[in-house]
Amino acid sequence: MQPKRPTRIHALGLMAASALFCALTPVFAGEEKASDQRPPKPPRLTVDVAAPPLKIAFISYANPQQVASDSKAICEYLEPYLGIRVEGFVTTDYGSSIEAMRYERADMAFVDPLAFMMAHEQIGVRPLLLEVYPGGKPSYYSCIWVRRDSGIKTLKDLRGRTIAFADQVDMSGHLLPRDMFVREALLAQDQLEGDFFKQVYFAGGDEQAVRAVLNGFVDAAGVSQFSYLLLRPEERQHVTVIGRSIASPSHLVMARKGLAPEIVMRFKQALLALDHDRPSDKAVLDKLYGVEGYLEAELSDFAEVARIASRYGLVKNLKPFETAAPAATESPPSAKEDGG
Repeated sequence: MQPKRPTRIHALGLMAASALFCALTPVFAGEEKASDQRPPKPPRLTVDVAAPPLKIAFISYANPQQVASDSKAICEYLEPYLGIRVEGFVTTDYGSSIEAMRYERADMAFVDPLAFMMAHEQIGVRPLLLEVYPGGKPSYYSCIWVRRDSGIKTLKDLRGRTIAFADQVDMSGHLLPRDMFVREALLAQDQLEGDFFKQVYFAGGDEQAVRAVLNGFVDAAGVSQFSYLLLRPEERQHVTVIGRSIASPSHLVMARKGLAPEIVMRFKQALLALDHDRPSDKAVLDKLYGVEGYLEAELSDFAEVARIASRYGLVKNLKPFETAAPAATESPPSAKEDGG
């Protein structure tokens, strides 16, 4: 997602917030794959500096300079396990990650479920690893955020008002929150503004959207459950949640079609072995958007959100995702105050 996915900015607040989220999160099909037993890290190799490097696209949500610095440390961690140089670069949107992979300027990318599903359909990328958030969950919600003092209590109260989403091609920052209004028969599936909302904005990111609510520029924001952690601690008390989407599989790492199986296997082993309770591993995970670990990803993990994406024309072929698909996700719980 998102937390979107939690960034380093998220990391300080995630543990305090995890008790709220864990109690409310329904069982997601991928959670049964979690285990207390971490696989071993692959044997270290001598880095072949003459070999072509592995190129990884890292998405930036808040501070691109910080993400660039963190990605450098991740590349250094991976190199001895892969035996080749690893080069990272930062993108500000998922479309750039997909295009970089299309033209083999990226071999792997950290993306959200919607970007992955579109890239899988268009260029045959593979899902490798799901991120694990506090409480061992490889899933997260989208929420509708409003100012606590706005008087807005329900989705219906937003009729004739303004809303900000993160980006048009964004699972947690557009598709899932938009679908909440469609499910409530408040919004036509093929019309985003006019009949219900006065105006719809795409703010360019979770932080921009939730800050637009905080500062009174819009009445609501449809973004990830973790978005309020992008606000300063003293600001968080001023926003609250009035609606929550179904659970979505977490953000993930995807690999381009044709990438060497040995590299893919070693990459997965190196990240799956990271143990949040081991200080040296936690230091690495903190730079990987502050997640608690990784689980292997399968196409069937995305079956439910693929069905949603298909209703909006963003996924054309459901068959790859629905093969041996898990049971449909439970309905979301009633909204509670994620922001404390």
